[in-house]
Amino acid sequence: MSPDTISSILWGSGLCIANMVSAYLIARWAFQKSLRTFLRWVLGGMIVRLLLTSTAALYLLTAIKVEPTGFALSFALGVAVLLTVEVWDFHRRYETFRLRPLPA
Repeated sequence: MSPDTISSILWGSGLCIANMVSAYLIARWAFQKSLRTFLRWVLGGMIVRLLLTSTAALYLLTAIKVEPTGFALSFALGVAVLLTVEVWDFHRRYETFRLRPLPA
């Protein structure tokens, strides 16, 4: 594997992890708020994170010129795995600890 491919894989994985960590922190904070605030922050956060992640990916692919295949595959695989873990974790917390947003 070439150094460019390894670099692009690291960029894709890093972007994916940064996206997931920000989603996790926003959701954990919002769980302590009312249901309306929870939905506002989580859904609004999704839109903001989508725009920021798309902008960062476009910048990496055009300006920095990372190798597209390694970047795309690592990012897509990372999103699939980390999103699955995130949903499973929230479901587990919801069922086990009855961790819910507060009613409005």
